[in-house]
Amino acid sequence: MPASSRAAARCTPATNLAQQPALSLVTIDVTVPGTSPASGRRALQKALGEGSRLFVIDFDKRNTCITFRVDVMARSIGDVVGTLAGALRRATIGRVHAVCVTRPIARRH
Repeated sequence: MPASSRAAARCTPATNLAQQPALSLVTIDVTVPGTSPASGRRALQKALGEGSRLFVIDFDKRNTCITFRVDVMARSIGDVVGTLAGALRRATIGRVHAVCVTRPIARRH
């Protein structure tokens, strides 16, 4: 079976995607220097906003750094990485994963 016919069989009914702005749930691992999770959390929330969810996944006392798993809604991975690169000079970015989410636009009456 040709690839094009397999792809056509999986298609869902057409929707007007122009009316649904796409966002991504970006999950990213960020390692920041320091020994206090509170200071790293404040820096990440300041950079990414209060809507971001932060979880400590590793605390490395030997290298004095803390790794956070961050979940944030954004337009793209590039937006998140760019924001982090501009705000946190000594952070290290690890695993990155994004899931595209569409949400309906609220109708105005």
